Amino acid sequence: MEPIDKLEVGLKYSKKDLSTLINEPQILTVREGVASCVNSNAYLLFVDLEKKDKEQRFHFDDFFEEDYFHWDSQTTQHINTPKIQDIIKGELVAHLFVRITQKKKSKTLPFVYCGKLLYKTHEEGTARPVHIVFQNIDYNDDTENQDLLDIYRWKPTDAGMTTKTKIVKKGIISEERKKRYKKPDMTERKGLITSRVGQGFYRQQIINKWGGKCPLTDLDISSILIASHIVPWAESNDEERLDVDNGILLSPLLDALFDRYLISFEDDGALLVSSRMSSKHIKNLSLTSYPKIPINDGMLQYLHRHRKRFLELSND
Repeated sequence: MEPIDKLEVGLKYSKKDLSTLINEPQILTVREGVASCVNSNAYLLFVDLEKKDKEQRFHFDDFFEEDYFHWDSQTTQHINTPKIQDIIKGELVAHLFVRITQKKKSKTLPFVYCGKLLYKTHEEGTARPVHIVFQNIDYNDDTENQDLLDIYRWKPTDAGMTTKTKIVKKGIISEERKKRYKKPDMTERKGLITSRVGQGFYRQQIINKWGGKCPLTDLDISSILIASHIVPWAESNDEERLDVDNGILLSPLLDALFDRYLISFEDDGALLVSSRMSSKHIKNLSLTSYPKIPINDGMLQYLHRHRKRFLELSND
């Protein structure tokens, strides 16, 4: 096993840590965003996502989109640069280290190790830097590591930036990612945890779609938010089960109400409350104070089906 293979995805490493752990002393003197290893075929990419404190020429277009990572090379590199060609051919293995910001309260932050990258494509016509799209083969849909989740979900717009690339990977699910998808077992489908059937990439897509927040409460503790199917798993076909428009992200309490058809939504996103709920419960749960949630066209067919069952039960 190569020393670099001992690194753990999601853990934090400074360049000093790495120089010792993988026996590559030269990393300590690296001031660029890349470093070649002497003792292995690893090529290390060091990325700061936010660039506000950097010169304009260092405002690289770097971000995750699904399990793909967009990366601008060094300003001296183009698609035919030997190192870039070695990565494309697989003779060098790119390893990704990311932090959102370089410093916090004047303290330099370590990088989060995101794992190995596999070249997928590059943007024609870009050079110095060339814009490359990698697949992050160690991408972890099931992680509860908040550092990784923050990096996966970070977008240039979070820092007031606009991506320049024309390559779009949003909504594109790689075959490798599909293979890692864990379908829920029967216990998970039937109990309250049925609302967590959005495991793996599906759950991540639902979290991304809703901005990591319950749209009614603004609760953003991702570890407890529940990615529900609007139309339950058992009543959905294979396509509907993986359709992001059939998903909604809710706080545990609201998810329980939604799962039992005690609440639903109008086509404009307004909350509906079942007549099975007493006025006391409605008041205690503040169910009349929630805002409308954003609804797109793809959600309407699923909301219609959920609302039909909601009305049937309300009228019983």
